[in-house]
Amino acid sequence: MNHEIGLEEIEKKAWRTTFDDGIFDIYFGILIASFAPSISLTEILPFPLNVLLGPIMLGFGLAFFILSKKYLIKPRIGAVKFGRKRKIKKLRTMVVLSVSVVLLLILFLFNLSNNEGNFNLPYLLEGLLFLTVPLCFVAYFLQFTRLYVYAVILGSGFFLADISSLIIPIPFNFLFSYLSLGGIIMLVGITYLIRFMKKYPLPEEAKNNG
Repeated sequence: MNHEIGLEEIEKKAWRTTFDDGIFDIYFGILIASFAPSISLTEILPFPLNVLLGPIMLGFGLAFFILSKKYLIKPRIGAVKFGRKRKIKKLRTMVVLSVSVVLLLILFLFNLSNNEGNFNLPYLLEGLLFLTVPLCFVAYFLQFTRLYVYAVILGSGFFLADISSLIIPIPFNFLFSYLSLGGIIMLVGITYLIRFMKKYPLPEEAKNNG
């Protein structure tokens, strides 16, 4: 029994360290930045670039995440295989993320459509309901405390775009908003990544420095 508890604590600690390298932060920042062209440049860029630019950025972020974990992180600390409970948590996270993104997209498109009818939530409330709240659940499932902060930052995106429209013409206000928010999160991730690489040098580097 004590042995099982010990293994569970080791797994929990290993899981939490998966976010210490900043790779997820950088990926999440790219994910946020990929919203920018999809929202603001659809009518400006030529087809099919106006449709593909956001997914291309997202694909780049995903490739960065996978390759960085494999070639930057794994050689430094090795690989950890997680148990069934942890994998179920990851599945729940994927479901919550997918549903929240779909709901946000539907709500955003609905509000952009001539604003006819009585349904028109303020931008800040939209972001809090359909981004901040779901992402807080994701942060809980992932045990990733920085994601709570990112949830608030992301939830303020539409509100920031609305305020910035006073000085930045529409639709470039959305471009400014999401590139800025994504850039801030990426900078946090880069800081964590640099710190992680200094803390866990490659075996060859550690040997040379020793």
